[in-house]
Amino acid sequence: MKKIAFLSTGGTIAMQEEASGLATNQLTSKDLLAKANLHDQEIEFLEIDYKNIASPHVLPVNVIEIKELIEEAYRVHGIDGAVITHGTDTLQETAYLLDITMDLDIPVVVTGAQRNSSLPSSDVAANIIDSVLVAASPAAKGLGVLVVFASDIIPGREAVKTHTSRVDTFKAPEFGPIGTVSNNRVIIQRKPLLRDHYHVGKDFAKQDVCIIPTYQGQDARPFYHAIQDQVSGIIIEGVGAGHVTERMVEGVEAALEAGIVLVIGSRVGHGRLFESTYGYYGSESHLRQLGVILGEDLSADKLRLKLMVLLSNQLSYEQIREEFEKDHYRS
Repeated sequence: MKKIAFLSTGGTIAMQEEASGLATNQLTSKDLLAKANLHDQEIEFLEIDYKNIASPHVLPVNVIEIKELIEEAYRVHGIDGAVITHGTDTLQETAYLLDITMDLDIPVVVTGAQRNSSLPSSDVAANIIDSVLVAASPAAKGLGVLVVFASDIIPGREAVKTHTSRVDTFKAPEFGPIGTVSNNRVIIQRKPLLRDHYHVGKDFAKQDVCIIPTYQGQDARPFYHAIQDQVSGIIIEGVGAGHVTERMVEGVEAALEAGIVLVIGSRVGHGRLFESTYGYYGSESHLRQLGVILGEDLSADKLRLKLMVLLSNQLSYEQIREEFEKDHYRS
């Protein structure tokens, strides 16, 4: 019999409507498993109620606590897999941070719901059933942390919420899911090759990394505010293949002069950054020459979490640059 840890953190999947008609967090891990009606499966559940909170309120330190609870369940109870239920708003961040910091070869699945269990079209039960099947499947071992949603199996590194309300909101936009749950069978069709794992440094909670967006007319003010606030790092959400406005460059230079690590990504949802294609002021080649690190094909929220982890390990600028650029860019 498989032993699966089932950890609830709140979110829409744990909500029901009150008399007011508004949905609030109410359901425990036991309640959620009851809705899934998994009695015919030969699975023993270790129920863990972490917190019952809306996912916009989840902090990176909460994710590290969740990681430690799953690791403890593995050490103490010998679990064969884990399912973590979570609100969808920040689910992709939790899945990614767990993926780069959790060093377990058992399947770990993060799931949620778009429609709470009070609604007749709720996706709560289906997502729980699919997630438990994946967590109990030997085929899902060694794939890192996975997001299971609407029967799709998606690597935590690639999972992105793409729609505010559709039940198939989570996608791997560029490469698609790595598998599916079909007729109660777990089918894995490809394995992710890009995997990172890092120790979480003791100063992780102190790392203050902000995100600065790029848009027409954006100027240097956000950089000066970040310098004043003594942030640990800055993620620039650039445009195109890693570009910023002319007015932002002054702030970029000031932040670098202040010793802040800057990593640039793109607000475009697909693809990697250029390195040496454009030569204008604020282009990718100009920013890299200044000392800005190129940030892979990850969204800004995920780049932020990775930089927080790397900074917590007190890595040098060159070491941090290597960790961001090793898979996609020339040295």
